[in-house]
Amino acid sequence: MKRNKVIIYSLLAFIGVLSSCTTGLDDLRKKPEGIDNPGASSFLNNSLYQAVTHIQRQAHTINTQLAQVAVFRELQGNNQIHRYQISAGTSNAMWATPYRQLLNFKEMRRLAEEKKDANYTAIALTLESWLISNITDVYGDVPYSDALKGMEGNTTPKFDTQQQIYDTIFVNLERANSLYDLTKPLTGDDLLYNANVAANLTKWKRFTNALTLRLLMRVQGKGAEYQDKLRDFLANPTKYPLMRNNDDGATFFYTNVTPFVNAFYDVRDLSFNGSIKFSHSFIGKLASTNDPRLPLWATTVGSGYVGMPIGYPAADPAYRTGSYSTYILDLKRSKYFGDIMQYSEQQFLLSEAVVRGLMVGNGKTYYDDAVTSALAYWGITTNTSFLLNPEVSYNGTVERIMDQKYVALFGNGFQQWHEIRRTGYPALVLGEDMHNDGKHPARLPYPASVLLYNKTNYDAVVNRMGGDNLNVKVWWMN
Repeated sequence: MKRNKVIIYSLLAFIGVLSSCTTGLDDLRKKPEGIDNPGASSFLNNSLYQAVTHIQRQAHTINTQLAQVAVFRELQGNNQIHRYQISAGTSNAMWATPYRQLLNFKEMRRLAEEKKDANYTAIALTLESWLISNITDVYGDVPYSDALKGMEGNTTPKFDTQQQIYDTIFVNLERANSLYDLTKPLTGDDLLYNANVAANLTKWKRFTNALTLRLLMRVQGKGAEYQDKLRDFLANPTKYPLMRNNDDGATFFYTNVTPFVNAFYDVRDLSFNGSIKFSHSFIGKLASTNDPRLPLWATTVGSGYVGMPIGYPAADPAYRTGSYSTYILDLKRSKYFGDIMQYSEQQFLLSEAVVRGLMVGNGKTYYDDAVTSALAYWGITTNTSFLLNPEVSYNGTVERIMDQKYVALFGNGFQQWHEIRRTGYPALVLGEDMHNDGKHPARLPYPASVLLYNKTNYDAVVNRMGGDNLNVKVWWMN
């Protein structure tokens, strides 16, 4: 009997050892850097950084050429976007990665709503609206209401019309504006506005409304419904406060301390500016007005600046060996290259709204403030003579407003291309050797993966839009 007790106690001890070993192995299987119960705050910085960085990198190649800021000097047949020759790789640029970050913003919103955290809900709604607007403005109709549901078994989402997407954006931004509790600081880090301090939360709210202004202006040409919405919005500054100065601008100021480094910080110098050259038209625009930003952006050739022609003759070897101004390398480390929406853009929009009769105000005051703050963004504070330049000074036209806004949007993702398509300004140059019959691309075609894996919905949206090519206009284009 005594021997049986010893055996039982030994077995219990052995089971106890096994149990403790199993517990230890379970602990080892856990990632020490993982988060078991993530909060909404854990998504903010990294997801925003990844989204901004991706857009900046793609815009460096695509927007700069479509907006005729720059030319890529490559072997014939490669990377010829400035000739309106769009490759399959270019069409992929704003699809998969932006949707991954959109999923993060949606998850951020879900977690915030579960915790009834009004501020993180409002921020998530704002960033979701900002990112989906970037996606739809590149392609037109895209999946949104039915997107990102792979875990639920839906891997073939339908495509919403761009109008449906914009209408949803306006509902979400309206809700975001109403949610902010300016008495409660954020509970996590915030590299955009440092809203861990309650006083800075108003900057998020002002960005929400500045984004609303951007997007309402983008669609105001689609009818009275949107013009009335815009008028009501602008007539209620107390309800919809806007940015007050450059400090309220939405710029992801890179710390250049890993992981939050400039989008081009680790890119080889040659990859950053070896093939890209500023265009003749962009250099000419800045040089003709003695724009003080020119030496901050462009390298000199000899004692001046030389731009490369858009659509230069591909067969002429002189253009492949000549010297042209390119991006200065300091831009690789610049903290200003994380631009989401500047205060100056808002002021240009307000000036345009006055000129178009959509609000009462002084268009010149808004315009002068826009130009001045656009220069100040780059550290230039002495600008009186610039504003007096006859090619810069306010003349009450949309063309003049857009001319300076175009320059101010340098480095702001795809916004230059979007605004050229919306307004037709500035007028673009038709180069000597162009594709697409010289027609400026109205959109990017869908990636080949959409046709391959979502053919039924692809066929439906292509039939609805009238094709899947560069010349099918997105909804808000006239």
